[in-house]
Amino acid sequence: MNTKNTDVVAEYLHEVDVRLAGLPVLQRRELLADLAAHIASERAERNIQTEGELIEVLERLGSPDVVAAAAHEEFGPAVAPPSAKKRIPWYWPAAAIATVVVVLFLCAGAFFWSSSSGPEPSIEQVTPVPAPSMAPSR
Repeated sequence: MNTKNTDVVAEYLHEVDVRLAGLPVLQRRELLADLAAHIASERAERNIQTEGELIEVLERLGSPDVVAAAAHEEFGPAVAPPSAKKRIPWYWPAAAIATVVVVLFLCAGAFFWSSSSGPEPSIEQVTPVPAPSMAPSR
């Protein structure tokens, strides 16, 4: 067996493995073992000697992206690929909205409480009261 041919297969399997990162370990191992066994049986049946012939076998299997996508599809939506967005739990936006509402009510209450006693009189509005005179009355 040619070392260069082995490197091509190892690289292919590694690329598939990288793209299977979202799957459980046992499913990944099983899929990679099945791929390796399939490649080995094709090599034996066809008596593949050159790297070009081996690359043809790998191309017939599909690119690592195609193989990984099929595996993700087969094992269902419960296992998302690593590039899938993580969802924010429903209660985070609800808590943020509730906090904003409470702060607005507190600000409004503080505003109305401070203005409910009426305006403070200014110095110009106060009328001076004459001081009582100390002169004796006649």
